[in-house]
Amino acid sequence: MTTILNLLTPPTNQPKGTAGNSAKKSKRLTTVQQVIQMFKSGGRIAAFLGLLTGGCIPAFTFCIAHRVLPFYRELSSTFFGMLGVIMWAVVLGGQACSAPKVYKWFLAAYGSKVEAVGAVMCLELVMTFAPDIRLSAVALAVLVFVNGVYCAGSLQA
Repeated sequence: MTTILNLLTPPTNQPKGTAGNSAKKSKRLTTVQQVIQMFKSGGRIAAFLGLLTGGCIPAFTFCIAHRVLPFYRELSSTFFGMLGVIMWAVVLGGQACSAPKVYKWFLAAYGSKVEAVGAVMCLELVMTFAPDIRLSAVALAVLVFVNGVYCAGSLQA
């Protein structure tokens, strides 16, 4: 069974017919084909920009969760307590930005919605809440790669 991740064609609200299907199918690439295409000579700039922009969101989330939030243990109505609330909102925003991309990637890889949701929950929550920094760093590396490749594929369209 081959699962195709359609990252390059934006969704359209046009009626489905047989005329547009061949054009849509030709633009669909598997995840492996997208990684290969990223490193060809025409896709290196998009790959660099995609890895940079896609990878920064999980990296920011990781740094805030493990380097900033430990200083704001008490969430109160003081200035520093409110700053802690804002930092938690940034972490949740980073996960909300990353999770759909990771879900689509693992849905294409596994072919099962349940497994894709499990992979998203595992990676995002381990990266944010695991007390062992090595586990968090491994989850961060996977998230940076997946988000970067997804964004690079979007930029190449």
